[in-house]
Amino acid sequence: MGQTIASLLALGLFAAVIGLIAWAVARQSRLTTENVRQLAATLGLQLTERPPVMGLFYPEAGAAGQLRGKRVELLSFTTGSGKSVIHWCAVAATLPAATGLTFHLQRQGLGTKFLELFGAREIQTGDAEFDAAWFIQTNQPEYFREALLPELRAKINALVRELGHQARGMEFRLEQNAVRYAEIGSFASGDSCQRCLRAAEIVGDLADLAEVFTDQKPGN
Repeated sequence: MGQTIASLLALGLFAAVIGLIAWAVARQSRLTTENVRQLAATLGLQLTERPPVMGLFYPEAGAAGQLRGKRVELLSFTTGSGKSVIHWCAVAATLPAATGLTFHLQRQGLGTKFLELFGAREIQTGDAEFDAAWFIQTNQPEYFREALLPELRAKINALVRELGHQARGMEFRLEQNAVRYAEIGSFASGDSCQRCLRAAEIVGDLADLAEVFTDQKPGN
């Protein structure tokens, strides 16, 4: 009798834990969708979502639309696998024409020190505050150094100074014909949403300078 009661209690506890986990996951999925909905409305983008599974679990929401003549998206993605998987949220702008320019701005830190040890080279803008905060790589150092105007550097620095204290993995990148701001986290975080909202303007500026480079290429 006592063993049966113990088994029932253990089963009940297990069910309660599973239920609590499911509730937390469902709550976060709803929060993520609502945050993306609000962020999309602010940016003038169209929300893309699918019906909730079992009426509770919302698949990862995104948004897309036109801003400053470019297709802009709010998206989530993962890197790594298994226990090493990392979740990211991002805002990206696709360039209307292919460009030969690539760049990657990431926060200075332990990771970038390892990159330097393995031969990665960064460029310097001459702006001490900016260079101390960002590790900058590009295949067009002369152009990109000149294109990072003081006004643009100030916007990027302000994003870190005002909203980036708790952010992880903040980066701006141009690859595969898209300029993207990304950070580790989820749109379930209001802070991440605020940073992506602010970063959308910077992404647009970086996309503009990439277009200028494309227009300057021989044959254009």
